[in-house]
Amino acid sequence: MFSLCISSITLLTLVPVSLCSWGDSSPEYRSCLDLCYRRNCSHPSDLRTWRDTQPISEYFVGWSCADDCGYMCMWKSVEILNNKYNRIPQFHGRWPFLRILGLQEPASVLFSLLNLFSHLYMINWFKNVVPSSAPMYSVWMLYALIAMNAWIWSSIFHTRDTPITEMLDYFCAFSTVLFSLLAFLLRILINTPDILPKVFLGVGFLVFFSHHVYSMATVRFDYGYNMKVNVVVGGLNCIFWLVWFIFNWKQGNHIRQGVTAVLALTFSVTLELLEFTPILWSIDSHALWHLVTAPLPLLWYKFAAGDCLMLLNQSSTKSYRKEI
Repeated sequence: MFSLCISSITLLTLVPVSLCSWGDSSPEYRSCLDLCYRRNCSHPSDLRTWRDTQPISEYFVGWSCADDCGYMCMWKSVEILNNKYNRIPQFHGRWPFLRILGLQEPASVLFSLLNLFSHLYMINWFKNVVPSSAPMYSVWMLYALIAMNAWIWSSIFHTRDTPITEMLDYFCAFSTVLFSLLAFLLRILINTPDILPKVFLGVGFLVFFSHHVYSMATVRFDYGYNMKVNVVVGGLNCIFWLVWFIFNWKQGNHIRQGVTAVLALTFSVTLELLEFTPILWSIDSHALWHLVTAPLPLLWYKFAAGDCLMLLNQSSTKSYRKEI
């Protein structure tokens, strides 16, 4: 569930790559960009010279000559505009970031990977603690795979922001949002003997997700609509889980771990409200927020494991360890 809230807020804070900012609209930047492109990218001989000096890491990431001109002119403009106006400008809706080993936003990449490894570590722990016969076991396994896929694409998107990586980051984040809501509803229906309602529910969610992706990818990539859908679904899911925790508070310690994960995420969101020049030109508020969310899977999967074991104890004559 906390991955759902994380994804919703991530989508809320992402800025379209086409957004124009003070820095990239300044005459200093535009004149620099035009000169750089004519000198390095417009003729085959100049382009070969540029390619010969391009670092191998930037080559593998896929930086082009035009991209490199934008990066170099960004820093030249930062120096000029900061000296002139005593302000650090943004470019295309983003702060200037220091490119390291070809990574466009190195701190966000690193912290996205920390979230990925946190999920990977905890789902392996979950598999060792919870028998595969436990109710909700397969749901949480699939949840982990979807969440890890989302963090992989978050890492790729922050490595190099392109229309394709942006689109995949948005869609994979939404898949986590939607599946988290499905996981909650399946938990509510856990004691329903008839499998058809669960099947219809899963198919309905899959159809809705497919339609959302198709419309966004082929008809119109509507940032406003995408944000509203994610915020509504994510907000409802957070509320549903908190209410469920209240009604099931006495079930065990795992309930408190789930609540702690949700409340910790809620307080961490305040980091996204901060707006400051990146520390060491690498760590902005969004990257810092990714860092804070990385430990949360340690709590959430403990809740999931405790809940699965409790359900297993209720349906089996064999006693399983309940407290996590």
